[in-house]
Amino acid sequence: MTRIISCFTNCYGPSGVHAAAERIRDAGIDALELALRGHNFGGLVIPEEAVVTEKADDATAAAFRDKLQALGVRVSGCNVGGGDMRTDEGTALTERRIRFAKRWFGVDVVVSGASQPTTPLERRAVVENLRKVGNVAQELGVVIALETHKGPTQNADEMLTLMFEVHHPAVRLNFDTGNILYYNPGADLYEQLDRVKEFVRNVHLKDSRGQAEDWYFPALGDGGAIDFARIRTQLDAIGFTGPYTIEIEGIAGEPEPGLEGRHDRVKRSVDHLRSCGYFD
Repeated sequence: MTRIISCFTNCYGPSGVHAAAERIRDAGIDALELALRGHNFGGLVIPEEAVVTEKADDATAAAFRDKLQALGVRVSGCNVGGGDMRTDEGTALTERRIRFAKRWFGVDVVVSGASQPTTPLERRAVVENLRKVGNVAQELGVVIALETHKGPTQNADEMLTLMFEVHHPAVRLNFDTGNILYYNPGADLYEQLDRVKEFVRNVHLKDSRGQAEDWYFPALGDGGAIDFARIRTQLDAIGFTGPYTIEIEGIAGEPEPGLEGRHDRVKRSVDHLRSCGYFD
């Protein structure tokens, strides 16, 4: 079985998308999930200028696309999250990012979020707005994979409820192995995946120590809580071939690993996935 094995550009921290593109083939794979926005959560800080956002002019976007092609790097998907899906403004931002991702990188999957509605009215707005961006995605031949984040996609119960409510063929799930354990104390990761696997369109492979609210996301294989071979076997059973995206968000309180330290973590993660049969 040929699987798409990718790496989220955020693994390269503040060095950003250019550093990721320049180094990923040295790590043993040739695909990236591109961040289209900065990041500032849990100690992982990536300035917006380190990524190519939907605000980029045509020359900037084209130059980066051409750089990827020259380096022999594929784009497995784009991470378009950040828009507040409770609002018209956040919905419009998500739509712009989806269109940008398709135009410049030709992706067929984007990773986004479902926000955190706190009232029934906000919940209805999120559901309706997910349908709206789902319509846009479907017209473009794209599927939206919703992140495993606190709120409507926090665990299998919440995910299944949201999938039922939205009921849109272009709105599916991004299953994050580390986030399930981060947001759900005592969760059975494999049972959670088994319940939602038919809706999974993208996977973030993230390791941890298995403790809730513990910002400990090292190289794959270093956390010890996740059996990545078992994850692969579960998804092999339904014919899922990816994207499987490496995501390394670091360890709370650690010194900045630096670009080469971050790259070493990616390389070791690829090696661990190889030992778990992802390249067989």
